[in-house]
Amino acid sequence: MKRPEPSTTPMDQRGPSPWQPAKPPRSFVGSMIRLTFLVIIAILLVLPFTPFASKIKSGLKELIATAQEERTRVVTKEVERLVEVPREVVKEVVKEVVKEIEAPPPPLPDAYIPRKDVDVSTFYNGITIKTNLITEQGTYASLERLNPEAYKAEFQLSVRIPQANQNLQELSRINPQLPTMLPGLSAMLPTAKVSGFYHKLYENKTSGIERDITRLNRILDRHNFFDCETILELSHPISKRKALLIQSEMDVVADGSDGDRMPTLDEYIYMSDYYQPFTSYAWTKRTKTPNPLLSRWEARLKKANDEYAIKGLSAERNRELKAAITQLGLEISEMKARSSLIAEKDPFIVISLLFRPYASSNKFTPSIGDYAVVVHEGKMYPAICGDYGPSQKMGEASLLMAKTINPKATPYRRPESDLKVTYVIFPGTAEKPNSPPNMDHWHEKCAAYLEEIGTTNAAQNLHRWEDPFKKPEPPPVVATEPGTPDPNAPAAAAPASGTAPATTPGTETPAAPGTPPPAPSSTTTPAVVPPTTPPTPGSVPTTPNTPSAAESSTPQPPVPAPTSTVPSPGQLATPAPTAPTPPASNP
Repeated sequence: MKRPEPSTTPMDQRGPSPWQPAKPPRSFVGSMIRLTFLVIIAILLVLPFTPFASKIKSGLKELIATAQEERTRVVTKEVERLVEVPREVVKEVVKEVVKEIEAPPPPLPDAYIPRKDVDVSTFYNGITIKTNLITEQGTYASLERLNPEAYKAEFQLSVRIPQANQNLQELSRINPQLPTMLPGLSAMLPTAKVSGFYHKLYENKTSGIERDITRLNRILDRHNFFDCETILELSHPISKRKALLIQSEMDVVADGSDGDRMPTLDEYIYMSDYYQPFTSYAWTKRTKTPNPLLSRWEARLKKANDEYAIKGLSAERNRELKAAITQLGLEISEMKARSSLIAEKDPFIVISLLFRPYASSNKFTPSIGDYAVVVHEGKMYPAICGDYGPSQKMGEASLLMAKTINPKATPYRRPESDLKVTYVIFPGTAEKPNSPPNMDHWHEKCAAYLEEIGTTNAAQNLHRWEDPFKKPEPPPVVATEPGTPDPNAPAAAAPASGTAPATTPGTETPAAPGTPPPAPSSTTTPAVVPPTTPPTPGSVPTTPNTPSAAESSTPQPPVPAPTSTVPSPGQLATPAPTAPTPPASNP
């Protein structure tokens, strides 16, 4: 029999109570489950205090958010819709890419090859340039450098001299109205000849080219070389009147000034290129009004003198200043003593300086002051030869003439560039001494010379210039009958009672009653009619029979009335034809 352990109680020794259920024995699986659960609890208790707590927290949030999204029910409704999609048209474009392949350089020459190249070009002035480059084999470079014939240029300029017009058909080729405007040409052309001045003109042109042949920029351009069609010496078979006919273009000159007639001058005139304040046609000043450019020329002279006084200038500059001072002094003296034509206001033409040396040897030589007529487009304009121009140039006129022919003309623009202008100059017709322009007199003289070369009705066909400086004439005084008040005269004061009206010296007094009035005479001096007095009973008032201004053939200047009397309304004042005297003013 087994003995009980000493540590057990009596109850224990008795054994299990029959009233308590027996405990089943623990299995291995149960123990492991319990152990796992305890480990999990321990881990959960420890995790918040470890570095993995934040990661676990974010992971849990993601799980919760995912679970919530899964709870949302998404209903998708499919709707069928027919959409017409445009069909794309695909065009096939073939691009051709051209690649330039640099050509290989030419093969190197094995020996010298002679060359002869020709090049043709045109300068700005119209001259055609043809160059020839000729090469040939020479000797050593060190020797050819010393030989002037090894490297040289040979220049040759070829010019054609034009042929002059001589017959009526040739003249009318560029001016068809010429036979109509100058019908006398048909009678003069059979004996006419091409003037030596025509050949001299082109001789001067070619001489200038020869002088400037190495400086092509100074050679006359093509337009100015061919500026004259013909120069003919004409003589009418009946009147023997000589005329020089020139067919050319028309350039513009803006020179000239005259303080007596035009105290001011437009700036665009005297500021133009090549302007000169003088013309070859000039006369002695008539008034003390200074030339409009005198102050400007004096300022230039002062400026030149001030610069000339500066020490240390070069000798060349001193020579230039000295020449300018001398020239300005002469021009200022000319301005103070003489007046010239004004190109803007006076009609004149410019003649070439080539004429001047032949004034005494050739009867057809035009001179300054000779009368001339310009024919253009069926119209004729009277003028005079007013200035000289270059010896290589032909065809030039004043700005007034140019603007009348073509309103677009300016000092820089020709009115006519073609050779359609005909100048008819009457040599030897200049009137001395020179005087200010008189448009009516010029018109009369030019018309008379045209008549002498066979032009009929020249005065009617000739253009009439208006005098821009003509002073307006005073209004005519209308004669009134005695006793009729003049509406234009101021009211006259009544004379004192018992006092007879005073008479003006040199006037006629009323005739006695019964005396017939004097008969009018062409030589009777118009008298100033005295104031009329009221007629007395039984008497007939008589007044002198004074001719009117239109009836009197020899009007006389009026006699000024005394200051003590008042002119009556019946007085008549007729101005003298030469020097009009203003009527006496009322006191």
